[in-house]
Amino acid sequence: MKIFSNHDLKNSIYDGMCASVFATLTAGVFLTGFALHLGMDEFSIGILAAIPYAATLFQLQGSYLIAKNGRRKRLTVLSAAVARSMWLIVLGIACLPLSSLLLKHILLLGLIFLSHCFISISYVSWLSWTSELVPEGSLGNFFGTRNMLNSTAGIAAVIAFGYFLDFTQRNLPDASLEGFSLIFVAAVLFGLLSCIFLRRISDPQNDPPRESDFKRNLLLPLKDANFFRFLTYTFFWNLAVYSASPFITLYMLRELAFSYGFVAILAMISAIADLTAMKFWGVVSDRLKNKAIMHAASWVAVFLPILWSLVRPGSLWMPVFLHILGGGFWAGIQLCTNNLVLRISPRQHRPLYISAFNITAGIGAAMAPVLAGLALKILSAADISFLPAGVLPLHLVFLTSTILRLGSLQLIRKFHEPQEATIGQLIRILRNVRGLNTTNGFHPVLHPFVPLRQRDTDPKPQSDAPTKSLTRKEN
Repeated sequence: MKIFSNHDLKNSIYDGMCASVFATLTAGVFLTGFALHLGMDEFSIGILAAIPYAATLFQLQGSYLIAKNGRRKRLTVLSAAVARSMWLIVLGIACLPLSSLLLKHILLLGLIFLSHCFISISYVSWLSWTSELVPEGSLGNFFGTRNMLNSTAGIAAVIAFGYFLDFTQRNLPDASLEGFSLIFVAAVLFGLLSCIFLRRISDPQNDPPRESDFKRNLLLPLKDANFFRFLTYTFFWNLAVYSASPFITLYMLRELAFSYGFVAILAMISAIADLTAMKFWGVVSDRLKNKAIMHAASWVAVFLPILWSLVRPGSLWMPVFLHILGGGFWAGIQLCTNNLVLRISPRQHRPLYISAFNITAGIGAAMAPVLAGLALKILSAADISFLPAGVLPLHLVFLTSTILRLGSLQLIRKFHEPQEATIGQLIRILRNVRGLNTTNGFHPVLHPFVPLRQRDTDPKPQSDAPTKSLTRKEN
């Protein structure tokens, strides 16, 4: 197996930052604003939100293509380039003077869905390819640094292009479409620049399963008892999380009457907390592995929805606190979940396992807001006068999500990670603040382009015990 060189590391980080700008400019507030400008209703915007999760089904096709030819680098670059270039067609359709607004919306939704299908294929191929290059002992450090810089690039894009869009709509109200056009053209340029950096990364020789093996091994992740228990946890956890998460913004805007500006500031605070914590969790996960961190951080995520029920109109510090808390701990959950998938999946069938994980997570995330939205619709039409004063239907959704999160978290005990640590070991290590040396230990934030060391692959030394290794300075 070829190991990441310093050259590969730099190009992978540059790729991630450019890809993050593309993803930021074609989603979130920019995509929602674009949809509203085109006259899309709430149902169409809801479909837009579901598209990325529905497209995860195409990761199986990505795994099949890897098994068919094994050329992961070529598949990654080609799929990413097609997915990002399609936004020029999206922009062209938006500018067409079609007589039927419904037809225009259907065409746009179809093209965006197709773009995400190619993104799904590219992602599973990229993750399988990258996991071959990064030493297993450095996965946390690498992805922590990369994700942190990706978040930084995303924040910069939101600030710069958000200000540009505000300026355009304030001073040139008749040129709103032109403003969105420039944003999406910039997104495509950053996306294609990402592909250039991808092409510069080494392509290790691997021995992928044959095409005939793919069909025979299609259900292999489900037959793997440990991985199946992990998939079960993933489905129910996402079902619990996404039954509330999409409605937090609705709660802030409609029930708490927060301004769009304040909501944007909260999103930025959350992103800063995320990127700050990402490097920290990356360093810790390299020493303690992933399950203990994911388990402990998830206990915080369990109670976030019910804490939002305590926020009242005019409250300022509570939302800020919740965004800092959520951003910091969700960074650990996201990083360690991704690392865990790589650690408990066999290298030979890793693309298939990655696809199974993402599809399972996507199904849970797609079902949850639909069911919660249906429940809210029923509650809105029902007589809820029996509820205590101040209790809203959204509060019931938040309470239900908290209960579901608490229940699904119990499933985390059912699967195992090689050389996993316990929560007790994690707590003892985190108490040793001097051992973590956060003052000096975070210096890779300013100097991220350092070559990754290959860790000792000899399975003999079990002395790499988490409680001892974390007391050493991390450079």
